[in-house]
Amino acid sequence: MASDSAILSADTGETLEKVTVASMSATGVPIPSQKMVYFTTATANSHHVGDVVIVNITATHLIKFNTNAAVPSGGHIILTFPTTSANTASPSATGFSFNGLTSGNMSTYVQCNPSNACGGSSQSVSGNTITLTTTGAVSGTVYISVGCQSGVSSSGICTTPSPLLINPTVSSTQCSGSTCTAGATNDVWKITVQTTDTNSVTLDSARVIVGTIESVQVQAQVEPTLTFAITGLANTTNYNTTVSQCGSEASNTGIDSTATTVNLGILNNAQINRAAQTLTVTTNEAFGYTVTASSSGRLISPASGLYLPDANGGSGLTTNLLPAPAAMTAATPAFGISPCGVDVPTSSPNWGGTGQTVASGALFANPWNSAGNAYAMTLASYTGGPSNGTTATHGVTLVRYGATVAGTTASGVYTTTLTYTATPSF
Repeated sequence: MASDSAILSADTGETLEKVTVASMSATGVPIPSQKMVYFTTATANSHHVGDVVIVNITATHLIKFNTNAAVPSGGHIILTFPTTSANTASPSATGFSFNGLTSGNMSTYVQCNPSNACGGSSQSVSGNTITLTTTGAVSGTVYISVGCQSGVSSSGICTTPSPLLINPTVSSTQCSGSTCTAGATNDVWKITVQTTDTNSVTLDSARVIVGTIESVQVQAQVEPTLTFAITGLANTTNYNTTVSQCGSEASNTGIDSTATTVNLGILNNAQINRAAQTLTVTTNEAFGYTVTASSSGRLISPASGLYLPDANGGSGLTTNLLPAPAAMTAATPAFGISPCGVDVPTSSPNWGGTGQTVASGALFANPWNSAGNAYAMTLASYTGGPSNGTTATHGVTLVRYGATVAGTTASGVYTTTLTYTATPSF
């Protein structure tokens, strides 16, 4: 149905308009007994539920015949279609609709082989008749393609089809016999093909039979898939060798991280302790995926109730973006995470650029919620298509964990829990 015309009818003050269909959904989408139709452009007028939408099935027609007598240059080939609505954009139960085909645009939409079988100055469209004018003598096999914008080959193939004519709706009155029912078998229509000389004297005339049938919808389904994996990173591994968009820095805690545990080791005020994991998303969803992060709370020592400040400041998230990720400085107590990778956003929220290191401006945040909130920060997002889950394309993000303390930070074991959620984009 793509490229066909859709007519949005007038109802309570709207203006009737015709738009082009981009695609349609499968049967039963969004609800049983309905289909969803998508247009290539927005409608010019406002319409409402209950307006009638007519989607016409346009077609390119190929007519082939052999001449008994040669048609001279300046002669005519006349095609007469059964129709009662020759130039409308609405389907008819009694014939073919020409859907805007006129004498003025006929040279654009009607092509021939040999090419001199049409294109003369006196060709025209009138009512249900197309009159072609030859530009040279024509004999033998002739192909005429109606709904074609450029060349027709010697075997009748149109180089650039542009479906135009609207086939009749299936009508049981056109059928014969008890087995012929609307929508199940073809209707039979008769098109007259006539050739004349330069004086409009008939040279040949014949009626050809055309069978039309309801359009056949072909449907298939691909099941959606999503794989989300978290992988630990060995101590001293350079992040840049794992995800090329990351800066040149490495874990320095002396402890390897795993898929479920990140140990930032013994903190001191001389450095920012770093560790990392990789998040990998593979999905076949057409609009990619999003990975968000949330934290159970501050990096806190349960024994004393004391905690490290969040790198992004504040007392938990107030939106999915705020407080915004912020830089971390050694000896200024703080804890946070920071992603890097090709799918990491630099706005909403801004993580400081995919290739920045801790030393040169990576931004960190601890995305936890105060009571009653359910905010989460986006770590990675890709909407361009399925995600292959490779570092060379999309779907791999490295998450850096960082913490630093001052000389007066209270002793204790500090903990928090991060939750990562991968969601396919529909």
